[in-house]
Amino acid sequence: MSPKDKHLADGAKRTSVSLTPDDKAAIFLIGMTRQAKGDKRTRINDILVDALWYFFEKTTGKTREQIRTMLPDIPTEERQPANITVMPRPKRKH
Repeated sequence: MSPKDKHLADGAKRTSVSLTPDDKAAIFLIGMTRQAKGDKRTRINDILVDALWYFFEKTTGKTREQIRTMLPDIPTEERQPANITVMPRPKRKH
């Protein structure tokens, strides 16, 4: 068994998106089409991010590289670490 490929960038932040059944069906079909073509970017996250970049490139008329140069560069040291609380597992009642 081989480990799964990493598919999220180091600087990615978790968010939530609400999808209708039609949205989920469209994403499923896009994922299946990509899988049939041998593309590894078949996950929901990959599809939504690709769609956002495509939309942004078409509406601004700029390439992804041009858009990235417009964004401020945040050094990794200055990023705030996520506040993660580990919850203890509840004890089982016998």
